[in-house]
Amino acid sequence: MIDHFYFLVRHTPFWAVPVLVISLEFGLVFFVKNRKNAAKVFWGVAFFAFSALIYYFVAGGPERSVKYLLKYFN
Repeated sequence: MIDHFYFLVRHTPFWAVPVLVISLEFGLVFFVKNRKNAAKVFWGVAFFAFSALIYYFVAGGPERSVKYLLKYFN
């Protein structure tokens, strides 16, 4: 189970960028349709994806981001 989590951390740009774009687009659509709560949910998901990308680049890429998490959780 934890190996799947490390796989997701190692390959963050491959899932975070599409999730970010799709969430921002749906957030805007629901905002225009006056569905503010749904827009906030999608913008929250977009914020999480953006935060994951920032962590990935600040930590130093695929290998270092996983090593930092291993050091943090152990």
